[in-house]
Amino acid sequence: GGVGSWTEGYPCGGDDALEEWQKTSQVRAALHVPLNSNFFSGDNGVGFEYEPTEHDLRPFYQEVAASGSLRVLVYVGDSDPSVNMFDAEAWTSGLGFSETEPWRPWTMDGGERMGGHVTRYSGQFDFLTIRGAGHMVPEYKPWAALVAISSWLPGGGRPPPKP
Repeated sequence: GGVGSWTEGYPCGGDDALEEWQKTSQVRAALHVPLNSNFFSGDNGVGFEYEPTEHDLRPFYQEVAASGSLRVLVYVGDSDPSVNMFDAEAWTSGLGFSETEPWRPWTMDGGERMGGHVTRYSGQFDFLTIRGAGHMVPEYKPWAALVAISSWLPGGGRPPPKP
């Protein structure tokens, strides 16, 4: 038992494991959440159904990349519970661009300070993760966000690889 074993019985953790973990008295005490309160997922919780209002933007990004007129950077915190890194990576790779530089780590100092991972695609289209960042990347990891975006901007080079 205990907080350390909250994933037992859940092969990949996920929403069910998170809900069980949130219910434990140890977690509620650590978060200062009353024992009689209820957690719910903000995504399609009771009484909330998300309805997309925008059309599919993939053709737009494909057109932009094909034109070569703009560079595109899709970045995500790898600890973002709202925009999952794996979903963002699947969306990006699903656009059909060829990889010009496969998925690799990048560092903030050209050496040991891990920043995340980057994949480069044809059409000047890049996918980059910021290690340990949540949804608001600059808030959670300001130095990594500065290095990543400064490196990506014209004249800034590329995020340095991990040697």
